[in-house]
Amino acid sequence: MFIYIANCFSQEKSSSKKFDDITFLNKIDFVNSKYDQQKFGCAFLLKFDKDTFGITAKHLLKFIKSPQMEGVSFENGIKRWSLYGLTKPSENVIIDKLLNENKEEPILEKSTYDDDWLVFSLKNNFSKAKALEIREKPLISGEKVYVVGWTRKMENGEQRIYEFEYYKTIGKRILLKDIVVPEQFGGLSGAPVLDEDGKVVGIVSGKTTDPDSGKSYFAPCAIIGLKVFLENLHQKKY
Repeated sequence: MFIYIANCFSQEKSSSKKFDDITFLNKIDFVNSKYDQQKFGCAFLLKFDKDTFGITAKHLLKFIKSPQMEGVSFENGIKRWSLYGLTKPSENVIIDKLLNENKEEPILEKSTYDDDWLVFSLKNNFSKAKALEIREKPLISGEKVYVVGWTRKMENGEQRIYEFEYYKTIGKRILLKDIVVPEQFGGLSGAPVLDEDGKVVGIVSGKTTDPDSGKSYFAPCAIIGLKVFLENLHQKKY
C-alpha cells in the first residue's frame, strides 16, 4: 500500500488532453564517439506539401558540439542522427541531410537562435508516429496550447502532455502562461507546441522576458520562420 501511494505522488502531472504518438527523442552519433548522445532533446516529424521532415531545436548544438564542428553544420562532427520514441526505440527515423546548414552561422551566438529549429530530410522512416502539419491562422490570446514530449529525467513511459495558455507574441517567440507544467523543463527542447487540433504553432526553445511587465515566460520559437524556409525550399524543388 505504501509503495502504491508513493508511486502515485511521484508521478508527474500531465494534461488530460490526448494526442497520437508524435514526439521523438534525438540520438546523435559523432565522428568522435566520446561526444555521442543517446537521448538528447525532443523532435517531431512535419508534413509540408508532399514531403515529410524531421524537426528539432537548433540550440541543442550549443551543448553537444564537438571541437571539429564549425557553424551550423554536421561536417567533421556528426556522422549519424536518428529519432526514436521512448516506448518504441526500434521504430526509428534515420536522418539524411541537415537542410538549413550554414557553416557561417556561429553555433554559440545567441542571435543564432531567433529561428531555433533544425530541418532534416529523411533517409528512412520506420516509425508509425504521426507527421504533424503547421497551423495557418494566428493564435488567439487565452487559447490553450500543448507541449508533447519527455523531460530529461524521464527514462520510460509514454509521451507527456503539458498545458499552457497563449499570452502574446514578441518577435519570433510565443509567450505562454503555465497551466499544467513539468517540474523541470530540461529535455523538452525541440518538442512540438500544438493547438487543440494538433496543428504545430511552435517549437520548445527557452524563456523570454516580457518587456512590458518584466516577467519571464516560457517562450517557444514561433513556427513562422520555419514555414517560410519550407516554402522557399519547395519553390526551389518544384
